[in-house]
Amino acid sequence: MHAAQAFEGIALGLSTCVVSCAPALPRSLPLREPSPVAAVDGDLSSLQSSVRGPARLDYNPQSLGPVGSFVSIRLQNVGQRAVALGRLHASFEATRDGVAFGCNSHVDRREGAIEPTQLAPSQAFTFERLLDCAMPLPGRYDVRVWMHPGDREDSRTFVGSLQVDVEGKDGNVPRPVPPRAGLYALMMGAPAVRPMTEVEWTQCSYRVVLALVNGGHDVVRVGPAYLAVLEFRRGTPVPCAGRRQQVDEPAVLAPGAIHLVRVPVACAPTREGQYDLVGRFALDGGQEIEIGRVGLLVTETLNYVFSTPEPARP
Repeated sequence: MHAAQAFEGIALGLSTCVVSCAPALPRSLPLREPSPVAAVDGDLSSLQSSVRGPARLDYNPQSLGPVGSFVSIRLQNVGQRAVALGRLHASFEATRDGVAFGCNSHVDRREGAIEPTQLAPSQAFTFERLLDCAMPLPGRYDVRVWMHPGDREDSRTFVGSLQVDVEGKDGNVPRPVPPRAGLYALMMGAPAVRPMTEVEWTQCSYRVVLALVNGGHDVVRVGPAYLAVLEFRRGTPVPCAGRRQQVDEPAVLAPGAIHLVRVPVACAPTREGQYDLVGRFALDGGQEIEIGRVGLLVTETLNYVFSTPEPARP
């Protein structure tokens, strides 16, 4: 499953009554470019390669990590004969502190992109591929990159590596969950909705998304888990305290695993205004911790235009 596909349902599945809202994409920042490495294996053995990509990316809590960043993969034919490329796919591996997270192993070119199907001797071309990896926790990721013909993943060629620092600047990032070493939790939610009655809220099933992430090296036991959602209307100091409810948690999480569960909001706003939803999470008998805030706009006029900037490119 593509890493992008694994999360494309998060924002859309948060509520059936929300407007589609594309998250802000990370900006392109200074780049690190490793020394070119000689490509090995298969049909690409006479190619020399180098990889460039953003050195830093901003963490987006709505997408559970950075989104929309490309890497550039430069291939040059240093042999004496033309090299047939076909349609090249990229595959990635991303690790944080030695823990591997899921990546797409078949990243195709962008729709409409024109790329050569062969390289003549001394000819070079720079291919762009989406950095399609789950990076659910802030920190430094070591990313390794391969290329292979679309139907020949078994003969992929290593083309380079880079380091990416994922930075959560606003503090709305997964929080460690004591006493489970390696376990992190984050609450996300849709940013806008029309006002509804309590009955309509129940029918519409506005839900937040609880993400559980194992960022450690060992399998972690999750156990009974509970989430309460507090609702604050901006300018009103008294919150509406949603009931504490048990969530559909897994028994255990493997290293690098991510578990998503949708949780209904019991304290539903019925008037227009700006609200803050605050998630409080606890394991059975454990300490209750805040794991995320969602700014929720309730309005009759969802006539906002959300522009989608170009993804960051190296």
